Amino acid sequence: MTRDQLAAYLDEYLAVPRFDDASLNGVQVEGRPEVRRVAFAVSACAEVFDRAVGWGADAVVVHHGLLWKGDWPRPVRGVLRDRLATLLEADASLMAYHLPLDAHPEVGNNAVAARGLGLGGLEPFAEYHGSAIGVRGRFDAPRDTEIFLRDLEAYYGHPVFAVPAGPEQIRTVGLVSGGAAREVEAALALGLDAYVTGEPSEPVTYLCREAGITFAALGHYATERVGIRALMDHLTRRFGLEALWVEVDNPV
Repeated sequence: MTRDQLAAYLDEYLAVPRFDDASLNGVQVEGRPEVRRVAFAVSACAEVFDRAVGWGADAVVVHHGLLWKGDWPRPVRGVLRDRLATLLEADASLMAYHLPLDAHPEVGNNAVAARGLGLGGLEPFAEYHGSAIGVRGRFDAPRDTEIFLRDLEAYYGHPVFAVPAGPEQIRTVGLVSGGAAREVEAALALGLDAYVTGEPSEPVTYLCREAGITFAALGHYATERVGIRALMDHLTRRFGLEALWVEVDNPV
């Protein structure tokens, strides 16, 4: 397929125009017109680009791109210059999808994780700039908090930072991946038993203790690798593209 066909499909499939996002979603760096090999990663960085280009990628698709609203115009030098040079010299495209990949009901970070954790009855949850970006759901049978937290660690492959201040058994859960600690307030408003995100926040610890909700943070990177991998699987099945998953360890 062509670069523009892939970009148009992703814009429609992920409903990009619906989101008021800080990211400049879509094609951020334009490479060669034809796309056969696509590398996927969570975040744009030199290691991702080097490994993708070394493999022969025609395009790189990420959750966190290089270009964000409010950053431009700015000098292209240093780290940014080197990252762009790698792509431009290889004539490889960069495509980024931020909030659209958090919110998607099929391949989104939160929907994929909720299903993987065994939650059912999923509904959109936690509005951000007018769009729901998370999901909430419930377990058929309640889980002891300790078991729930162990399940989270096993699923995400990351140690949990927990404030186990909710009920002893967890039935209802809200999820918003990444840096969304303050969205716990949306979970409180709905009376949920637990809230799962990527990063903790110092004031949220007190809020959860006082309000009586279990808070769990599993890492920004770890909670946002599930969606981009699901998108990779979707695109390879649909279009037969060759795909490379680029794992770059990030404990944050």
